Amino acid sequence: MLNQFTIILPEIMLVIVAMAMQIFAVCFKECVRKVTVFTIALLLAVLCQMLYFAPEYSVGFSSSFVTSPTVSFFKTMVLAFTIMSVVVYRDLMKIKKEALRMEFVTLIILSTLGAFISISARDFILLFCGLELQALAGYALAAFDTKRSKSSEAGLKYFVLGALMSCLMLLGISFLYGFSGSIKFFEIREVLNGQFNIGLVVGAVLVLAALLFKLSAAPMHIWTPDVYEGAPISSVTYFAVAQKLGMLIVLINFVDGVVGDYLQISSELVKIVAILSMIVGALGAIMQASLKRLMAYSTILNIGYVLVAVCLHSRSGNNSAFIYMLIYAVGVMGFFACLVALFGDKSDVATLDDLKGIAKTRKTLAAAISIIMFSMIGLPPLAGFFGKYYIFYNAVAEGEIMLALIGVLTSVVAAFYYLKIIKYMYFMDSDKEIVAISTKRGLWFVTVLTVAFILFFFSFAPSYIL
Repeated sequence: MLNQFTIILPEIMLVIVAMAMQIFAVCFKECVRKVTVFTIALLLAVLCQMLYFAPEYSVGFSSSFVTSPTVSFFKTMVLAFTIMSVVVYRDLMKIKKEALRMEFVTLIILSTLGAFISISARDFILLFCGLELQALAGYALAAFDTKRSKSSEAGLKYFVLGALMSCLMLLGISFLYGFSGSIKFFEIREVLNGQFNIGLVVGAVLVLAALLFKLSAAPMHIWTPDVYEGAPISSVTYFAVAQKLGMLIVLINFVDGVVGDYLQISSELVKIVAILSMIVGALGAIMQASLKRLMAYSTILNIGYVLVAVCLHSRSGNNSAFIYMLIYAVGVMGFFACLVALFGDKSDVATLDDLKGIAKTRKTLAAAISIIMFSMIGLPPLAGFFGKYYIFYNAVAEGEIMLALIGVLTSVVAAFYYLKIIKYMYFMDSDKEIVAISTKRGLWFVTVLTVAFILFFFSFAPSYIL
């Protein structure tokens, strides 16, 4: 019994941090900023505990919860991005000279807790509970800025569509349970990979659709641009980075652990979604003026690349999918940190026109954004090049030449709007006065960390996934 609670120690610690800090913030309202700093310190302590005391492979709670060094590493990455999202929010509130709201930090921690549970879940009851905890906190985060009507609209859209997909997921789980007699991943996989059963196929497709919706994959992507545009930039930073990384691990667990070798779903269906995501993401961003909407379509495009690796249905494919998603998440985190540092309270409504002439007054931030954009294009020796190389190399090695070709072509199209950002910063003059905002230490730290990762990834780029 004690061992079972040992393997969920990170989750217990997150709950304690979230609840205790919220109580402190309520009791000592005048010290909320100090409470937030203390919360970040506690989250860093949880991160260190997970890094240095990673448990061996362990199964608990009737084989429904799994932990291992690999699982702990995935959770550590999600938590690291969570901490950076909290730092971005804290410094944004400093720039806006508004009071910090501890509820925001609590919601982010609870959403991260849901991601942790989902990553370790090996049965559908636990998986659904984890996903819903993550989603419910996400709905509140999207609508958190009550002063802007677009934020409320974003929260409502996200809630309605998310609730619909949760219902479809529950319907899919009921099919899987009804036709297999089990809610555990490995038992359902044995039945699904055996004699053909239409009920199990329908259930697996419905659950897969719900997971792809949360990943913003086309054609379940329709919520993404509107929610990204309307939600506060601190919430969007978390959605685009920590949530997406966690959901990728959940998708891989489902494809490998439940669908298995039923290739019509685990390979062919995912392949179709990958192609649609790459095309929609590449073409949809071309005409966007809002920077947050542009990054929403960029997310859809890059999820398409990730799904190319997932549909290969191999260990090397899954590894390259995770590495690519990690690299992209680092780039997005750095980009949004730069936006907050540049525009402050205007970052929620920043457009391409606002970037005009930025390079003349904010040289360092303009250079950081340029490095991030070049990485997203895939120029060597930046991290984005290695991410795309891993995926396209494995796709060609597995005989999926068409997928690799579509990926390369959409990368060329995407280069147009990534380069447009650089063009506006360096080669266009602003028709209005640029107000320089002093960059806070937290934003500098996040920016330097992400840019350094992109610049020096080549020095520790893994070769085992080739």
